Amino acid sequence: MAPWQSSFIKIHTLTDSYLSDAEPIVQWVKAEYEKMMGLPFCLGLNGAQGSGKSTLAAYLAAALGNDGISVAVVSIDDFYLSPEERQMLATNQHPMLKTRGVPGTHSILQAIDVVESFKAQRKFILPRFDKSQDKPFKSQYWQKVETPPDILILEGWCIGLKPEPNARLQSPVNSLEAKYDSSGTYRHYVNNCLAQDYQQLFSLFDKLIYLNVQAFDRVYQWRLQQERQLKMRLGEGMNDHEVAEFIQYFERLTVWGLTSLPKQSDVTIFVNEAHRFVIE
Repeated sequence: MAPWQSSFIKIHTLTDSYLSDAEPIVQWVKAEYEKMMGLPFCLGLNGAQGSGKSTLAAYLAAALGNDGISVAVVSIDDFYLSPEERQMLATNQHPMLKTRGVPGTHSILQAIDVVESFKAQRKFILPRFDKSQDKPFKSQYWQKVETPPDILILEGWCIGLKPEPNARLQSPVNSLEAKYDSSGTYRHYVNNCLAQDYQQLFSLFDKLIYLNVQAFDRVYQWRLQQERQLKMRLGEGMNDHEVAEFIQYFERLTVWGLTSLPKQSDVTIFVNEAHRFVIE
C-alpha cells in the first residue's frame, strides 16, 4: 500500500479492501482516458445517496493523479440554486421545489458552461455548495481551475438519467408525493427539466459509470449514517425523521435509475450492503 493510499483510507475511514475493489475501476478509467488521445475526458458518475460516489470520485482523482493524470471533481450538488432562487420556484411552480435535490433545483446552465469550458481547454470555476447551511458558498471560496485538467469527473445522484416515460408519472411513488403532489404538477415539472437542459449536460460526457445500489431501502440507511457522521463532525445534520422525509424527494428518480441506467451506462458497478463494489 502506497503512503497516499494509506492516508486516503484513514481520512475516509475505509477498509483496506477498498483498494482492491476500486483498482479495476481506476484501470478502466485510465484505459478510456488513453483512448481519447490527449483530448479532454469528461466522466459522469451516477450513484444514489450514500452509495460512495463522492468517495470513489476522490479516489479516482488521487489514483490517477499519482499516475500523472490530472483530475478535477465536481458534484451536481455544487450547482444547487440558492434558497432564494428555490423559493421563487416554489412560488411560481410548486412548493416542493423549495427543497434542493431534484432536476430543476440546479443551475444547470452553469454546469454546462463548466463542462464546455473544460472541453475547450479554457479556464473555469467550480462552484461549491454548503449543505450545512443549504446555500452556495460565497464565490471567493469556489475553485478556480487555471490549468484545465486531463479529466473532469461530474458526480451526482441524477447524473445521466433520461426522463421518465409519462406512464410512470401517473401515480405517486410515496407518501410525500401523495400528500403534496396529488395533481402530479411537481413530478411533471421535474421530468420536463430532466428532459431539457439536463440532457444537454449529460450529452457532454464521454463515459458514464453507474453505482447500482440495487434497492432504494439502502439509501435511507446510508443517508442516516451520513447525517449521524455529519452531526458528530460538525454538530449539525438532519434527525432520523427529517432524513426519512428528505429521501422521499429522491425516490422516484433513484428507482427509475435502477431500471434505466444499467442499459445506458458504460460500466455498472453493484454496491452491496457492506459498500463493496462488484463490477459487471
